[in-house]
Amino acid sequence: MGKEKNNFIKGKHWILVLIIIVTSYGIYTGIEDLKYGKEIWTDESRGILIDNCLRESKDMAIKYRELTFEYCKCSVEKIQADFTQQEYIEIKEEEIEIQKKKLLPSFETCLTEYQEKIKEERIKD
Repeated sequence: MGKEKNNFIKGKHWILVLIIIVTSYGIYTGIEDLKYGKEIWTDESRGILIDNCLRESKDMAIKYRELTFEYCKCSVEKIQADFTQQEYIEIKEEEIEIQKKKLLPSFETCLTEYQEKIKEERIKD
């Protein structure tokens, strides 16, 4: 049974990666809540982005709550370091492919670390 489970994970690993990437963009929802904010990021806007990321992570946030929270926190911090709130809002109004090209480099290290930690947790199970 252990070997079966291992083969199942290996065969479906691309699905996990796809799910993580898709849900990671959940961090960028809630733009309407930020539009009335300031140019400079606030603790409130940081909280909104983290909450949105967790909500969009769905099952991953339930199954790997602490890891997902750390990932969301890391991603938000990187984005807020690289962009002003206004720049972020303008990017979010563009097509998804353009958003990916502009935003992914900011939090890619967070995503990679998150994926590695998830893999480690699955090996333990």
